[in-house]
Amino acid sequence: MIVLGAVLPHPPILLPQIAQGREVHVQATLNAYETIAVRIQELDVQRLLLISTHGIVTLNRFHTLGADLSGNFERFGHPALTFDHEIDQEMANLLVDAAASAELPLSRTPIWELSDHSVGVPITLLGNALPPTIGVVSISFRPPADHYRLGQTIGHALASLDEPTAIIASGDAVHRLNEDSPRGSHPLGEEVQRTYETALTNWDHEALIAIDESLRRDVDESVVSPTLILMGAMQELGAHPRILCSEHPWGVGYVTALVDTTPEHH
Repeated sequence: MIVLGAVLPHPPILLPQIAQGREVHVQATLNAYETIAVRIQELDVQRLLLISTHGIVTLNRFHTLGADLSGNFERFGHPALTFDHEIDQEMANLLVDAAASAELPLSRTPIWELSDHSVGVPITLLGNALPPTIGVVSISFRPPADHYRLGQTIGHALASLDEPTAIIASGDAVHRLNEDSPRGSHPLGEEVQRTYETALTNWDHEALIAIDESLRRDVDESVVSPTLILMGAMQELGAHPRILCSEHPWGVGYVTALVDTTPEHH
């Protein structure tokens, strides 16, 4: 049963080994991560699904990892900084079977992108709050509505589990918010950021689906697709979303949100 959802940004600069002091500029995000870690432990989460944006991402298929996860931050100049976690094989099988029944293309794969920081950053920062095994599912280049439908399929599948389960959407918001961004600003960057945050707060998947896909590419965001999967998965649970932190110290939007299923924690 799903008891918790979250949206987590994944810039490697959140890690002190990479930030080398610059993490003070994202302290609010780090504090929000800690809030979510505590909530995972409070709810005694025993199963967890992480939605990746930088793993195996292909044109027409979604993927779930079927072998234990391992990777590193070599791409960011730190090859000795590694991450690993055991994969929940039962969950992987459950999701593949559920997707097949829903006629959605979800493949189980034994390989994954070694430098997938959309997985590496969250599992490093959540640390001991994570259950012993986790599941990992990738986004794809399929239409936004298919991501939401995959989420619905995942939600129905995970509802069959007896253990408390969490779903985490890993993604950074707009990368071109202003001139501080290393990729430059986009005139509609701030508008897309506001649209995303409003849709998340209102739990409005249709507003996310309506964002023009070419505009999403232009402003360089990676959070809408995983959020649509999260929304679909928690559609029937009376989700209560709360943005814990939204900051953009380097012109890139980092949004951290907690999604409870009971209003007393909202």
